[in-house]
Amino acid sequence: MAFLPIFLSCLLLSILSITNLALISSMVAWLHIQKTQVKSYAINWPNDSFHLQALPEHLWLDQGHTSNGVAGYGFFLGLVGLYVAWRQRKRDGRGPSKTLLGLVILLSLAVVFTLVALAFVFTVAHDTKGQTILSSVAKAGVKYPAHKWTPATWYKAVLKLPLADGSVRSDIKSHVTNIEAWEYMLIPIFLTDILALGIAVTAMMKQRKGQPSENPTEK
Repeated sequence: MAFLPIFLSCLLLSILSITNLALISSMVAWLHIQKTQVKSYAINWPNDSFHLQALPEHLWLDQGHTSNGVAGYGFFLGLVGLYVAWRQRKRDGRGPSKTLLGLVILLSLAVVFTLVALAFVFTVAHDTKGQTILSSVAKAGVKYPAHKWTPATWYKAVLKLPLADGSVRSDIKSHVTNIEAWEYMLIPIFLTDILALGIAVTAMMKQRKGQPSENPTEK
């Protein structure tokens, strides 16, 4: 019976996707607060006290926008999948369901979209990994000009500095964890895309062979 496997896999896709949307939205809101309210961090350099701008000059946010798109697509696709699953609950062998075929197409696009997003996010993270903030480059009242940064790599570099305020360090550390969480959440979303696609394709092939369930209602 196609209903339950499709329903559960698409429900899981929606749950994972809405969770990732929440994590990304939390990051965006926090970055906005750093830019407009916090503005700078007090740094106790060995020979000087210094205020570092909260955001660098070259902050790379495209990976966040891409991941947000994947999560939004996954959430609504999961809802579509729940509807399609509901339509399958009374089908038998009267030929393939058009709505199920549509779901297979949409899930195929989701697999490709999420794979591209995964490759992009982790490539950018790798390319900006290990960078440091140098006292010789940083200037008061000026955004740090060197390198390109992702939010995660920038704030990991900030955590390596002698921050004057321990509460600021704790706040940054918790949000770095959130940022890394939405990046790695792309992996279970991708695997769930594949799982849902496999289930949908299997159900469609059974329909083509005249093997699925009960009473026909859908054409």
